[in-house]
This record gives sequence, C-alpha cells and structure tokens, in this order.
Amino acid sequence: MAVKFKQKYSAKLGEKIKQIRLGKGRRIIDAARKTGLAAALEQPLGEFFGAAEETAPAPAPPRISPVVQRSQGKTLSPGKGVTHHLLNPDLSGPIEFIYNVYEPGAGTGAGQYSHPGTECGLVLAGELRVTIRDEEFLLREGDSITFNSSEPHAKMNPGTVNCVCVWANTPTWF
Repeated sequence: MAVKFKQKYSAKLGEKIKQIRLGKGRRIIDAARKTGLAAALEQPLGEFFGAAEETAPAPAPPRISPVVQRSQGKTLSPGKGVTHHLLNPDLSGPIEFIYNVYEPGAGTGAGQYSHPGTECGLVLAGELRVTIRDEEFLLREGDSITFNSSEPHAKMNPGTVNCVCVWANTPTWF
C-alpha cells in the first residue's frame, strides 16, 4: 500500500529540521557534513514526517502504444506546400521523428530559423536544399545530413517533384 504524505508536512519539514538543529546548537554546515540527516540531528526518521495518510495506489496512466499506424499519425502543416507527419506516438520523448513532404518550391519560409538541439535528415525522393548560415547543401535521394539546430538554417525543395524525407530532432521542438 502506498503512503502519501499530506502536503502540509512537506512544507513544515524544513522548519522542523531547523528547529531541531538550532535546539542542539548545530550549524547547517555541521549537519551537512554528517552522513545522514537523521543521524546528524539524532532523531528518529519518523519524527520528520508526523502522521501519514494511507491511500490506495493511484491507477496507472493508460499505456501509449509505441507503434504509430499510418491512419493514426498526427499531421502537421507548418507552411504552404509542406506537410509533416509525426512518426512518434507523441512529443513527450527525447526525440522528434517526422516524415516530411515538400512540394516543388516549398520550404521552411522566408529567412533562416534556429532552435536548440541537433537534427538529421534523410532524403527518400526528390531534392532538398538545406542552408546553414551561408553554406548550401543540395541533398538528393539517399543523401543525409546532421547539424546543430542552433545554427540559423532553412530548407527548400528546388526540384520539380515532391521531396520526401525523414527528419529527427532532439530535443523535440515542434
């Protein structure tokens, strides 16, 4: 059975420790140098928490499937001619995995942008021009790129057919 302590006890814990420490004439540094708080203050551990409220454990949150079926994926369209399909179940994890389609002439918009992290992409079909600061990279089918996302960058399909690519960002930023 799980034990849940009332919120008021956590708020009073620091004050109780301080009172006991001062009552014994100890400085905070003295307590910190000891190997254990209860040992430093010569008090039983239960003294710090007072009465506890016993409750049943909280129900587990519903499990999210690690599989994303094609029909269940989330579609994001950040701009005209650009469609992103989220390949993760959600954005709660440490990485964002996206299937991108850039129509001919479409891209990430005017100018460059940046965000914290690292990203990498793989072109599956068509072409994608990736500009990082002043440097341009033309990626074709089978080409990949990895770079620091905090560098100003932009992406654009200079070709005459759709560019299809997969992209990963860490941390998630969408």
